[in-house]
Amino acid sequence: LIFLLLALLDVIETGLFIIYCPSGPDIIPIVAGVVAGIVLIGLALLLIWKLLMIIHDRREFAKFEKEKMNAKWDTGENPIYKSAVTTVINPKYEGK
Repeated sequence: LIFLLLALLDVIETGLFIIYCPSGPDIIPIVAGVVAGIVLIGLALLLIWKLLMIIHDRREFAKFEKEKMNAKWDTGENPIYKSAVTTVINPKYEGK
């Protein structure tokens, strides 16, 4: 019975008892998992942001096109724009 008890407790030849603790966790897979998780979450957030911006831009462009189609003036000209070029006719010039 004593032999069995000593075998269970792992008594070495010097008579000291050795208590085996489980080995510590492997650090490399934990760090790699955390880094990969952070990178994947960042990429997912960037893709979501990009998708939202594409949707927003398409809505804004559709609104612009709709407003352009409903314009009350000729769409080829801007009613506010005034040409910077002026033509002056010299009455004394005879075209020679």
